[in-house]
This record gives sequence, structure tokens and C-alpha cells, in this order.
Amino acid sequence: MRDLTVTIGRQNGSGGREVGKALAERLGVECYDRSVIEGTADRMGIPVEDAERMEERARTGSNLFFGGIPTANPLFEVQSDVIRSLASKGQCVFVGRCADYVLSGRNDVLNVFITAPVSDRIRRSAERNGISEKDAYARISSKDRSRDEYYLRYTGRRWADSSNYHLTVDTGPVGIDGAVDLILAYMDLMHRRRLMRGDSDVTLSSRLPWPSH
Repeated sequence: MRDLTVTIGRQNGSGGREVGKALAERLGVECYDRSVIEGTADRMGIPVEDAERMEERARTGSNLFFGGIPTANPLFEVQSDVIRSLASKGQCVFVGRCADYVLSGRNDVLNVFITAPVSDRIRRSAERNGISEKDAYARISSKDRSRDEYYLRYTGRRWADSSNYHLTVDTGPVGIDGAVDLILAYMDLMHRRRLMRGDSDVTLSSRLPWPSH
């Protein structure tokens, strides 16, 4: 039974966005990526472009913590509300935007991290953006650094830490479709485990101190 909402964290150039879209298509559900920032802008009553600029500034700002508590940010708070609202409507797929953290504590969420060999990521980025491999390497390095800093700022955790996720998938050996197959197989295994245990506890919260929302 594949009834879990899935969050996708991903290295730049790993094909994570493509995995999210293909997974959502296979499940017959919505995939939320840019639509999250669009919903955030709508709630804040500002143009999408302004929300995107605010998000970009948040990604490149300084890391500030107060007593170990991640920095507050109005846009992040509204964006988190949008993610929780979309998740409450039913099964779906989220790509990025700390959705794994925002939905932590729920027992109907599968958190996945997508990775790939650097050579594959460089090639994909170069082809997608029409740039040289040298520029592609600089791009994926900058994007990943920005994502790590953003994730740390608002969650207090490291973005690529495997303990934040149920499953990490390398698209290098298996490709996009293979990654989707692995995620679906993992969902099936989680369902069988729930039946064997007689409960629905599939969260990471039983072994990690997730905050409640």
C-alpha cells in the first residue's frame, strides 16, 4: 500500500526533481516544487518574484542561532504552513524546501535523499544549463553549499546527514526510473513492516528528537 507522502531532498544535478515528478506520476498524486513558493507568495500578498528573492537572500545570509534555536524567518514560517496545508489534503510529493523537517513527527511521510556521482551531476548540470563542465562543477558546488546553509539555518541540522532521511538513493547506477522503483519498493516494505508490527510508526521520531509542529 503506497499511501505515504514523500519528501525529496537532493544534491544539485542528481536528478532529484525529475525523480520527484516521475514518482508523483507513478503514484497519481501532485508533486509540489515551485508551487510551494507560489503558494507562499499568495499567502503573503506579494509577487512570486519577490518571494523568490527573499528565499534567495535567506539562502545566502549568515547562520544565526539563539540558544541552539534555528533562526526565525517570516517567509520560512509561511512556507512551512503552506507545506503542512498541502500535505493535509492527501498523499503528495514535495521536492526540497526542508519539507522533511516541516513534516517531521507525522507517521505518513517518507523522507528520501537523492544523490549521484559528481561526474553525472556535472554532465546533467552542463546539459540542462548550456554551460561548460567547469562552470557546471562550480554551479553544483555553490548550489549544494547554499542548500546546506539554508537547511542548517532553519532546522539546526545538516542537510546531507543520512539520519534525516529514511532512504538515500544514488541515481548514478540506476537512473531516474530505477530510483523511482527503489522508492516504491521501500514504500511497500514499510507497509509490510507496519502490518507486522500492528502499528503505523514509520517516522524517524522514535529514534531522533524531532521538534513538534
